Amino acid sequence: MQMLYKTCGVTNVAGSGFGERRDGALSVMENGVISGHGFYTTSYQAFYVLGQCEGDVGDSDCGQCVKNAVQKAQVECGNSISGEIFLHKCFISYGYYPNGVPSRDSSYSSFSSGKNPGKTAAIILGGIAGVAFLVIFLLFARSLRKKHNDY
Repeated sequence: MQMLYKTCGVTNVAGSGFGERRDGALSVMENGVISGHGFYTTSYQAFYVLGQCEGDVGDSDCGQCVKNAVQKAQVECGNSISGEIFLHKCFISYGYYPNGVPSRDSSYSSFSSGKNPGKTAAIILGGIAGVAFLVIFLLFARSLRKKHNDY
C-alpha cells in the first residue's frame, strides 16, 4: 500500500464545513468501491469522487487500499480543493465544485455549440483524410483495371 504519487490542489480558503463534506464524500466512495467491485464514482455534496483498484485486487483488499488512500489524502492534502493519491494497487481522486459538479455531457454540448475548436478541426481533418483515401483507392482500382484491359 505504498504511495506512488500524489497531487493536491490549492487550499480551500472558505472553510465552513469543507472538511466534513470532503470526509463524507470520501467515506461514500470507500463504501462504494467495495460494492462496485473495484470502481466507484459519484457526486456528493459539491464533491466529485472516484476510487479505482487494479483488476487483480479483491473487494476487501480494494476497500482497505482505498481506505488507506483516503487517510493519506486527508493528511497529505489537508484542505486542498482537489487531490489524487496513487497507491500501489489503487487510486483515488476528489474535486470540490462549490457551484455544482459539471454534468457528464458537457463535452457534447461544448462541441455542438462550437466551444471546442480543436475537436471540430480534428473531425473535419479526419473527414478530409477519409475522402482523400477513397479517391486514391478509386484511382488505383482504375489503373489496375486499365492494365488488365491492355493484356
